[in-house]
Amino acid sequence: MPTEALVLALAASIYPPAVAAVIALGRGEDVRPRVFVFVLASLLVTYAVGALILYALVELGATGSHHLTPGAGVDIALGVLLLLLALRLYRRRSRRTTAKSRAHAGEEHPNGERSKIERYLESRRLAFVLGIVLYVLPSPIYIGAVKAVADANTSTTAELTALVVVVAIMLWMIELPMLMLLAFPVRATDTLEAINLWFARNGRTVAILVAAAAGVYLIAKGISELS
Repeated sequence: MPTEALVLALAASIYPPAVAAVIALGRGEDVRPRVFVFVLASLLVTYAVGALILYALVELGATGSHHLTPGAGVDIALGVLLLLLALRLYRRRSRRTTAKSRAHAGEEHPNGERSKIERYLESRRLAFVLGIVLYVLPSPIYIGAVKAVADANTSTTAELTALVVVVAIMLWMIELPMLMLLAFPVRATDTLEAINLWFARNGRTVAILVAAAAGVYLIAKGISELS
């Protein structure tokens, strides 16, 4: 199992919207089945998308670390995308500073948006759909983690097994809250609300730093493969 894949999977796990969704699912009645189907959908779609990416990379020959491999171009392209994403998040954070100062995390949104989300998540079926929607579009960091698995040039069985580990690490931020809510939903809710408050204040900064760091790493890796 490539260490690079594990590190990138951990970086890809920083996804505050998913944490907020799990916490919203933890409110109200029928908590356990709604949280479970949300996480199940997230796991299934993330693994399926990862398997497709893995297959495409192998078929296109964009794997390995040989001289002038197409994989170097993939790494550089992913790195550039991540730097652009970090820049976009930074600019959006600057524009929203005033808006954040007008409302505290955990309060009702002025236009009732939060209450709409909570009503939406009261349905198990829609919770399942939300899990798919949040993770069906892979992040560049996740693609980089899958590519690291492909670069190891192991058997198909070994690659698919490694992908299971990558997905499990990438989704720990919703898997752990799910386990907490399944085990003791009442006490877990208060803890998760505090975590969500921290993410509301700092999540964007963390995402910017992670995206920028991963982008620089992938660009450096791609350039080193071309040298």
